Amino acid sequence: MDTTTWDVIVVGAGAAGLAAARLLQDAGLNVCILEARDRIGGRIWTTNDFADFPIELGAEFIHGERAATYGLISEAGLHAVEVDRKGGLFWSDGGKAIPCRQSCYETCFLIDKLFNAQRHLDDQSVAGGDRSLADYLRGSGFDRRALEIADVLLAQTCCASVETLSCADLIREIRVDHAGTREFRILEGYAPLLNWMAESLPLMLNSPVHKITWGDGVRVQTESHTYEAQQCIVTVPAALLQQNTIRFDPALSANKQHALAALRTEAATKLIYRFDTSYWDGAMTLLAHMGTVARWWTPAYGRPDGQPIISSYVTASRARAVDALSEPHALALGLRELERLLGVHNLEPHLIHARRVAWAADPYALGGYTHVPPGAADARLLLAASEGDTLFFAGEATAYDTNPQTVHGAIESGWRAARECLATVRTHG
Repeated sequence: MDTTTWDVIVVGAGAAGLAAARLLQDAGLNVCILEARDRIGGRIWTTNDFADFPIELGAEFIHGERAATYGLISEAGLHAVEVDRKGGLFWSDGGKAIPCRQSCYETCFLIDKLFNAQRHLDDQSVAGGDRSLADYLRGSGFDRRALEIADVLLAQTCCASVETLSCADLIREIRVDHAGTREFRILEGYAPLLNWMAESLPLMLNSPVHKITWGDGVRVQTESHTYEAQQCIVTVPAALLQQNTIRFDPALSANKQHALAALRTEAATKLIYRFDTSYWDGAMTLLAHMGTVARWWTPAYGRPDGQPIISSYVTASRARAVDALSEPHALALGLRELERLLGVHNLEPHLIHARRVAWAADPYALGGYTHVPPGAADARLLLAASEGDTLFFAGEATAYDTNPQTVHGAIESGWRAARECLATVRTHG
């Protein structure tokens, strides 16, 4: 088995791994990235084969006008299209969806109250101990219907159920949030940004890591090669670490294992449809109801041209239900619900192409992003902590000082881990 020596090995070529490797290489270190897939990006995956413009099969938005990603796209020469999803929300109470502001006053008022309730979470909300967002909302006087709406509009966004989402973790995120409130898509898609970040970085694709031996330096083993370095940054999803996809020798610390045992990763699935013409209002940016395929949006929004594409994104129990079906049956379910939401009968003859992307079935993702259940609010910080001066950890699940469950959170976690590496190098150098 061949052996190669580096200063730092980065495991995973998603946003966190690329960000970490870029910072380290720019600082003069000899860096290598090992990636299990045959592509970079991780749960960011742009395709140009579905339509005449880039379609995101994974992460899609820039969450905030001050997010790290927003600054990077300017450096990379790319362009942003603003998307006001809350302002363009169309909601259905069972029939055809209409703009939220034109819907039943009671429903519109209730949605605003739910958003405000989450936005104003504070220490007083968990004075008696951490609790779920559902418990907090119930304690604030919201009824069952309100909680069902909150599950669609608040919890699904976090790849979680309203019953399993920690208020303490949400409060932590509110406190450290520095990204802003506006949302954008990258006109050219996420792939060009990742390619720009990866330029000149030594990338080893198709190289899943099986074992990391660490202590006085590290030995990272793939099926056919051993890589040696002084340090290693691990950026793979928490779900893979939970499944012991990578064996560590010696075993990770009790704190690290406690964090991994506490975190939750749910299924996350997209259903994407291309039609012969647009059957929805051009002002619609988010379409939602309390059905199975609960949340939809229009990837072509804000483009001067582009084929009519609409996609759904469901997580947690809804995604598990969709994943349990065959792809044709899952797509048919989505189509039936879409017909009701749009008030259009028999869309199938107008359908040109459709696709399901089930991230829980991806062996290098095992689901969407990670959430924290009640009582485990320290898990992100513990997962992010280094193991001695040798092993460092990044990825959206470790983003305790920014927004987890976002691309910019992953990028900032990669920068953090890289700076920790550099501080150790300088200390011992």
